[in-house]
Amino acid sequence: MKKVLRMIMSVAVMAAMLAGNVQLTCQAAENEGMEVVEENPEVLEAKVIDIEDEAVPYTALAQCIISVSGHDDGMYIDITTGAIGTASVIGVKDIKIQRKFWYGWTTVATSSGGEINDRTMALVCITYANAVKEATYRITCIHYADVNGYTEGENDTGAFVYTY
Repeated sequence: MKKVLRMIMSVAVMAAMLAGNVQLTCQAAENEGMEVVEENPEVLEAKVIDIEDEAVPYTALAQCIISVSGHDDGMYIDITTGAIGTASVIGVKDIKIQRKFWYGWTTVATSSGGEINDRTMALVCITYANAVKEATYRITCIHYADVNGYTEGENDTGAFVYTY
């Protein structure tokens, strides 16, 4: 039941993203001068969800949305990206989960992400089981598509406190 609800929510977020300008805002105090430290981060496996779609005659890389939720078994991360027009390849790569410590940001987990062919949207789902309640995190990634030319963009959630 959880998987069905999660899939429905993910598809709804993607539909909203393609239908209009969805604005997500995160607010948190962040010290811009803090250094990012990467100390043997945990490597996570991403699952690409195949979503049926229809061809659209325009070409552009759409917005990338990173959704975070949680449960007793960890932090759920859904990353959705889209293209206007059918992309020969579309996906998300170089995913980093970073935790803020007093000395700066530390990459605690990574994922290579995933991609799918001949679609207008891609959804990548990750579960980070070692998330610490009340800790401050941020998630970064690169989303990309090839619709008559390869395009990629960076995305960052900004700092947020994991409260699940």
